[in-house]
Amino acid sequence: MPTPTDFERMLRGAALRVTAPRLAVLTAVHEHPHSDTDSILGFVRETLGGVSHQAVYDVLKALTTAGLIRRIQPMGSVALYETRVGDNHHHVVCRTCG
Repeated sequence: MPTPTDFERMLRGAALRVTAPRLAVLTAVHEHPHSDTDSILGFVRETLGGVSHQAVYDVLKALTTAGLIRRIQPMGSVALYETRVGDNHHHVVCRTCG
């Protein structure tokens, strides 16, 4: 598992400022792959306390745009996020979470 320092390097390498919300979202997505926005929001709130839904949406968009996470949206499902960005398995359905 990457350490907080690894996540900081990832953010800096993508020319993103290191902020507590970005670190918390990146950690949540890494620890809970195939999570939806509401789940990620819950994980981040456990770490940071009060953080807005909009802040999590903004961080997810920034991390996706930077290529640090991937947004997948299976047909008939909400968008899910994962840190596995180096392959093309977006058409596959996870046997664990659906």
